[in-house]
Amino acid sequence: MDAALLATYLQLQQKVDAFLARVQGRYPEWIRCQAGCNDCCRRDLTLFSFEVERMVGFARGLPAEDRARIGARAQGYTGQEDHPCVFLEERGCLIYEARPVICRSHGIPLLVPGEASISICPLNFKGIKGLKGDCVLDLSPVNAILSALAHQAAGQTPNGSERVRVVDAVLGTFDAVGG
Repeated sequence: MDAALLATYLQLQQKVDAFLARVQGRYPEWIRCQAGCNDCCRRDLTLFSFEVERMVGFARGLPAEDRARIGARAQGYTGQEDHPCVFLEERGCLIYEARPVICRSHGIPLLVPGEASISICPLNFKGIKGLKGDCVLDLSPVNAILSALAHQAAGQTPNGSERVRVVDAVLGTFDAVGG
């Protein structure tokens, strides 16, 4: 991945992380997100190729045993549309430090383009009577940045602006013996 593209992507990740920290700081008693909670990790995600490239690149640095389990899970999920993330294990996310923007934004209040209401994890903010607007992440600008980065990546790699299923990208990278 191009250094400038990676730097911009990392800045976006940092901004989303800071947003999450602000929301958690204001509403600590209303947020159930914590180590061990992985309800948001039980979805078949599609991401831009450059995002998957970063995740897979990070995973290549994991021990062979971890890579083998990732590959085996990916093979086991082939053809399934509803399955946990291939990087999720009982102890947590194997690529937590390199997780994509969508994973960093799960759990917090989101304004999703095209939706009439705010999307919130059903475990968080139960019974709350008011939520400050600056604690709702508007995904429109986030998606615009991701799309711009994807178009930039498309000029660097074939299919750079396409969305790919994480499990499919992993299938082509790791096998059940830790490749």
